[in-house]
Amino acid sequence: MIQNYAPPPTKSRSSRRLALPLAAAVGVLGFAAVQTLSGGSAGAATAVAPIGMFPDNLAPSIVADTDRVPVELGVKFTPRQSGALTAVQYYQSAQATGVNRATVWSSTGKAIAQVTFPVTTKTGWRTIPLSTPVKLTAGQTYVASYFAPKGGYPTIENNLTTTKTVAGFQLPAGAGVYRYAPTGGFPISTYKGTNYLVDVVYSPSTTSAATTGTSTVRPSTTTTATAKPTTTSTTTVQPTASSTTTVKPTTTTTTTTAAKPTASPTTPVGAAQCVGAANTPGGADPWGGCWPGPQNTGYPHGLPGDTRKPVTLTAYTGPTTIRNCGVVIDSKVVNETIIIEAGNGTKSKATPCVTIRNSLVKGVIYSEKSTYGPTLIEDTEVAPPELPWWENIGRANVFAYRVNSHGGQGVIKCDTNCEAKDNWVHGMNLGGQYHYNAFGGNGTDNFRIDHNYATCGDWSATSNPGGDAGCSAVIGFYGDFGPIQNITINRNYLASTFDVSSAGINRQAGYCLNPGHYPGKPYPDTRNLTVTDNVFARGGSGKCGVFGPTNSLNKVGVPNGNVWTNNTYNDGQVISRVEQ
Repeated sequence: MIQNYAPPPTKSRSSRRLALPLAAAVGVLGFAAVQTLSGGSAGAATAVAPIGMFPDNLAPSIVADTDRVPVELGVKFTPRQSGALTAVQYYQSAQATGVNRATVWSSTGKAIAQVTFPVTTKTGWRTIPLSTPVKLTAGQTYVASYFAPKGGYPTIENNLTTTKTVAGFQLPAGAGVYRYAPTGGFPISTYKGTNYLVDVVYSPSTTSAATTGTSTVRPSTTTTATAKPTTTSTTTVQPTASSTTTVKPTTTTTTTTAAKPTASPTTPVGAAQCVGAANTPGGADPWGGCWPGPQNTGYPHGLPGDTRKPVTLTAYTGPTTIRNCGVVIDSKVVNETIIIEAGNGTKSKATPCVTIRNSLVKGVIYSEKSTYGPTLIEDTEVAPPELPWWENIGRANVFAYRVNSHGGQGVIKCDTNCEAKDNWVHGMNLGGQYHYNAFGGNGTDNFRIDHNYATCGDWSATSNPGGDAGCSAVIGFYGDFGPIQNITINRNYLASTFDVSSAGINRQAGYCLNPGHYPGKPYPDTRNLTVTDNVFARGGSGKCGVFGPTNSLNKVGVPNGNVWTNNTYNDGQVISRVEQ
């Protein structure tokens, strides 16, 4: 039962740690069984002075982020000694209106305590005490968070970029975590090592040894080892093709196993292994093979028709911001976003800097610069649990084969030098003001899109979508930041217009293919596009997209080396080349 909160007298952060009023009425989820995790117990141990992770005078460098959407914000931490968590703290921004809930989570996302409290717009640190302290176990990881229903939260970017031990807690790189969702939830995503200014009040036990054998830490607030906030941080915004995006770098832990990629991706399984009807995910394609689908994309786990050897996934414990080449992630569950910030100077899938295979990634895989990578992703499921800023896979020097990409924005996006073959992209999360595509870019050079099953509009979830949110195209290119050139789109299945009701039609693809010719864009023309042998599902509109199967390939009489050959509807009717 969640009860109402009675605010304690106003105190400084330092004084409240030393004399916290624990009798304030708050709600704690569950009973005694959730108060002790993994066998930990404060028991009759003698408690020492309360501690927290950050200095009492820590202040945000960005007082209020420009986000104005619902988001859960927190900090991930591991206590070095068992003890009792007695309160959650967060920094209240005047723009973060409606904040009235804080939660303590286990590492698996179970809410072990949750409190509600009155809304305020008074700026500064706020302490939310628990009526019943939650017992935590040394060496176990937890998250403390609060829900900002209208955004506007304070931040310090690049403040939690490396693993560190502070005031008796271990903080991983990217300890600041968030989750975009209409009602909040367990936060796991990170951005630029941002500190979202969430803390705890914790009383370690004097008789509880840490799993690492270290002694009790009892620092004063003036010696807490936390990076000082910078004053030049920028707001957290969706990066564009020209922006520089970095997140929680980790330089102390790298996996050095050399990648052993196959010389070329394997071809789709034969028709004997197809599952389902023709022209459905995993069903027969027109060329004697199978379309990508559940049995031949993602990590192999023994589904009917899957000829790949099943793998057993184990937890990934290596870096998720990768700054050194040679990292191989194989048969792992990765519970957050992977950012590649390393490159070996090559541009081939045969010489990868980073390899991700046979794995489940619960985040996005993002390589922004052309000097990063190559990144090889094969036989992997990419499934962000919330709606992240970034595309599911992108953006430069990336090679994706037999990937099951769903949730999040779904899209495999490319700026330069990419290949996507035998992938299944579907079931995106409709939200924000996003314009969705399964494949595409906003300035793309050298992208091969070959034999993929791609849909847009078959939403797997909705996350408070704005009125303009919806599919632009299944495959869509837009000359916003660079030319659209040197692209091959071959033997793909494109589908949209799943919902042509009055409520859903405006969220379906206008066209199933936007090749990229847009007069009025900074880069309006396309060059050297080859569009061949693609199959367009008619869908509810009868013409794949709301307005038609494809927008203009180029200006009338100015082909610019573009090719359009043998593209058809799924009933075999040939689709003519469109020029403007």
